[in-house]
Amino acid sequence: MSEPTCDLVAERLALGEPIAELDAHTATCERCKRLLALPASLAKTGHAADPGIGFSSRVTAGAQHRITVRRRNRVVLASAMSVAAAAMMVLVATHRTSDPGVAFQMPSLDKYKPAVMPPHDPWRPREVDPDVRALVDLADVDHDLHFSANWGRIEKPLRPYKAVLEGKEP
Repeated sequence: MSEPTCDLVAERLALGEPIAELDAHTATCERCKRLLALPASLAKTGHAADPGIGFSSRVTAGAQHRITVRRRNRVVLASAMSVAAAAMMVLVATHRTSDPGVAFQMPSLDKYKPAVMPPHDPWRPREVDPDVRALVDLADVDHDLHFSANWGRIEKPLRPYKAVLEGKEP
Protein backbone atom coordinates (compact mmCIF):
# COMPACT_ATOMS: atom_id res chain seq x y z
CA MET A 1 0.00 0.00 0.00
CA SER A 2 1.58 3.24 -1.11
CA GLU A 3 0.25 6.37 0.59
CA PRO A 4 0.74 8.90 -2.27
CA THR A 5 -1.16 6.67 -4.70
CA CYS A 6 -4.00 6.13 -2.19
CA ASP A 7 -4.16 9.87 -1.69
CA LEU A 8 -4.44 10.39 -5.45
CA VAL A 9 -7.33 7.87 -5.60
CA ALA A 10 -9.15 9.65 -2.75
CA GLU A 11 -8.64 13.03 -4.39
CA ARG A 12 -9.95 11.91 -7.78
CA LEU A 13 -12.95 10.21 -6.16
CA ALA A 14 -13.77 13.40 -4.19
CA LEU A 15 -13.51 15.55 -7.34
CA GLY A 16 -15.53 13.10 -9.44
CA GLU A 17 -12.71 12.51 -11.94
CA PRO A 18 -12.09 9.14 -13.60
CA ILE A 19 -9.52 6.82 -12.02
CA ALA A 20 -8.27 5.42 -15.34
CA GLU A 21 -4.51 4.96 -14.84
CA LEU A 22 -4.90 4.05 -11.15
CA ASP A 23 -7.06 0.96 -11.81
CA ALA A 24 -4.10 -1.39 -11.29
CA HIS A 25 -3.49 0.07 -7.85
CA THR A 26 -7.18 0.00 -6.81
CA ALA A 27 -7.41 -3.69 -7.80
CA THR A 28 -4.62 -4.62 -5.36
CA CYS A 29 -5.12 -2.10 -2.50
CA GLU A 30 -7.78 -3.04 0.08
CA ARG A 31 -8.06 0.51 1.37
CA CYS A 32 -8.75 1.95 -2.08
CA LYS A 33 -11.36 -0.82 -2.79
CA ARG A 34 -13.30 0.19 0.31
CA LEU A 35 -13.00 3.88 -0.62
CA LEU A 36 -14.37 3.22 -4.14
CA ALA A 37 -17.27 1.17 -2.70
CA LEU A 38 -18.34 3.95 -0.32
CA PRO A 39 -20.42 6.06 -2.78
CA ALA A 40 -22.34 3.01 -3.92
CA SER A 41 -23.13 1.92 -0.34
CA LEU A 42 -24.28 5.44 0.53
CA ALA A 43 -26.62 5.46 -2.47
CA LYS A 44 -28.17 2.12 -1.36
CA THR A 45 -29.27 3.43 2.04
CA GLY A 46 -32.31 5.10 0.54
CA HIS A 47 -32.75 7.82 3.16
CA ALA A 48 -34.59 10.89 2.03
CA ALA A 49 -32.59 14.06 1.85
CA ASP A 50 -35.59 16.08 3.03
CA PRO A 51 -35.17 17.00 6.70
CA GLY A 52 -38.89 16.84 7.29
CA ILE A 53 -41.76 19.16 8.08
CA GLY A 54 -40.93 22.01 10.47
CA PHE A 55 -37.18 21.83 9.97
CA SER A 56 -36.80 25.58 9.43
CA SER A 57 -38.95 26.40 12.46
CA ARG A 58 -36.92 23.99 14.64
CA VAL A 59 -33.68 25.56 13.44
CA THR A 60 -35.04 29.07 14.03
CA ALA A 61 -36.27 28.17 17.53
CA GLY A 62 -32.91 26.58 18.37
CA ALA A 63 -31.04 29.63 17.11
CA GLN A 64 -33.28 31.99 19.10
CA HIS A 65 -32.74 29.89 22.22
CA ARG A 66 -28.95 30.06 21.75
CA ILE A 67 -29.12 33.83 21.21
CA THR A 68 -31.18 34.22 24.41
CA VAL A 69 -28.75 32.08 26.42
CA ARG A 70 -25.75 34.00 25.08
CA ARG A 71 -27.39 37.36 25.88
CA ARG A 72 -28.19 36.20 29.41
CA ASN A 73 -24.62 34.97 29.88
CA ARG A 74 -23.31 38.30 28.59
CA VAL A 75 -25.46 40.26 31.05
CA VAL A 76 -24.43 38.02 33.95
CA LEU A 77 -20.75 38.29 33.01
CA ALA A 78 -20.91 42.08 32.62
CA SER A 79 -22.67 42.41 35.99
CA ALA A 80 -20.11 40.17 37.68
CA MET A 81 -17.24 42.13 36.17
CA SER A 82 -18.81 45.44 37.31
CA VAL A 83 -19.25 44.14 40.86
CA ALA A 84 -15.66 42.87 40.88
CA ALA A 85 -14.34 46.20 39.61
CA ALA A 86 -16.34 48.12 42.22
CA ALA A 87 -15.09 45.83 44.98
CA MET A 88 -11.53 46.27 43.78
CA MET A 89 -11.93 50.07 43.76
CA VAL A 90 -13.32 50.02 47.31
CA LEU A 91 -10.47 47.77 48.40
CA VAL A 92 -7.86 50.06 46.87
CA ALA A 93 -9.50 53.20 48.26
CA THR A 94 -9.74 51.87 51.81
CA HIS A 95 -6.40 50.08 51.96
CA ARG A 96 -3.94 51.67 54.38
CA THR A 97 -0.27 51.31 53.76
CA SER A 98 2.23 50.85 56.54
CA ASP A 99 4.23 53.94 55.60
CA PRO A 100 2.80 57.34 56.63
CA GLY A 101 2.91 58.88 53.18
CA VAL A 102 3.82 57.95 49.68
CA ALA A 103 5.14 61.33 48.59
CA PHE A 104 7.15 62.15 51.70
CA GLN A 105 8.49 60.00 54.46
CA MET A 106 9.76 61.62 57.61
CA PRO A 107 13.37 60.63 58.18
CA SER A 108 14.11 58.90 61.43
CA LEU A 109 15.59 61.20 64.06
CA ASP A 110 16.75 58.37 66.30
CA LYS A 111 20.38 58.82 65.26
CA TYR A 112 20.35 62.41 66.58
CA LYS A 113 19.13 61.50 70.05
CA PRO A 114 21.74 61.04 72.76
CA ALA A 115 22.15 57.52 74.03
CA VAL A 116 21.02 58.50 77.53
CA MET A 117 18.81 61.52 78.13
CA PRO A 118 20.09 63.60 81.06
CA PRO A 119 17.53 64.18 83.80
CA HIS A 120 15.88 67.59 83.57
CA ASP A 121 15.65 69.68 86.69
CA PRO A 122 13.04 72.42 86.15
CA TRP A 123 14.51 74.56 89.00
CA ARG A 124 18.00 74.68 87.60
CA PRO A 125 18.54 77.01 84.63
CA ARG A 126 19.75 75.34 81.46
CA GLU A 127 23.01 76.16 79.81
CA VAL A 128 22.48 78.07 76.58
CA ASP A 129 24.81 78.04 73.64
CA PRO A 130 26.53 81.45 73.26
CA ASP A 131 25.62 81.64 69.56
CA VAL A 132 21.95 81.15 70.32
CA ARG A 133 22.10 83.82 73.04
CA ALA A 134 23.73 86.26 70.58
CA LEU A 135 21.02 85.63 67.96
CA VAL A 136 18.26 86.22 70.51
CA ASP A 137 19.90 89.47 71.60
CA LEU A 138 20.20 90.68 68.00
CA ALA A 139 16.58 89.85 67.19
CA ASP A 140 14.13 92.72 67.49
CA VAL A 141 11.52 90.65 69.31
CA ASP A 142 9.40 93.60 70.48
CA HIS A 143 9.07 94.95 66.94
CA ASP A 144 8.32 91.54 65.41
CA LEU A 145 5.55 90.76 67.91
CA HIS A 146 3.17 93.40 66.46
CA PHE A 147 0.12 91.86 64.86
CA SER A 148 -0.39 94.56 62.24
CA ALA A 149 1.94 96.00 59.65
CA ASN A 150 2.85 99.63 59.02
CA TRP A 151 0.80 100.13 55.86
CA GLY A 152 2.29 103.55 55.18
CA ARG A 153 5.69 101.93 54.90
CA ILE A 154 4.28 99.16 52.65
CA GLU A 155 2.26 101.41 50.31
CA LYS A 156 4.96 104.00 49.79
CA PRO A 157 7.05 101.93 47.29
CA LEU A 158 3.85 100.91 45.47
CA ARG A 159 2.75 104.47 44.55
CA PRO A 160 4.52 104.55 41.13
CA TYR A 161 2.78 101.29 40.15
CA LYS A 162 -0.57 102.68 41.22
CA ALA A 163 -0.01 105.72 38.97
CA VAL A 164 0.81 103.46 36.02
CA LEU A 165 -2.37 101.47 36.61
CA GLU A 166 -4.45 104.65 36.69
CA GLY A 167 -2.77 105.86 33.47
CA LYS A 168 -0.96 108.85 34.98
CA GLU A 169 2.74 109.62 34.77
CA PRO A 170 4.49 109.51 38.19
